[in-house]
Amino acid sequence: MASVNELTPGLALGRRFVDAIVTHDWEGVAACFSPDARLVAVVPKERPFREKAGADEAASLIRAWFGDADVTELLSSEVEPLADRIRIQYRIREHEPDGWYLVEQVAYATISEGLFEDVNLACSGFRPESD
Repeated sequence: MASVNELTPGLALGRRFVDAIVTHDWEGVAACFSPDARLVAVVPKERPFREKAGADEAASLIRAWFGDADVTELLSSEVEPLADRIRIQYRIREHEPDGWYLVEQVAYATISEGLFEDVNLACSGFRPESD
């Protein structure tokens, strides 16, 4: 099992990942993943499972979720070690063409050579914010 000291670079990577999402830096999101990374996501849709391979594919999925917003605000985030993985949680408020939404995601990432190698992510879905 990895020690906290071994995971410290992964904690910084997790924070960069969240910052890249909030600032819509899609190249920055892709740069968090290794070239052969695997992203598996569960979303509240009719077909709930999404799986992408590679940094560009992983970033394109995340861009599909957050890219339409003209305002993205980070409400909370937390990045911490969890045994040999990194837990990344973030809650975002964003304005899309049809209104304001809240979304929360939590991801569990395995880090290899300073990049995400394997990420499992669960999403709350984009919840309409009441007036």
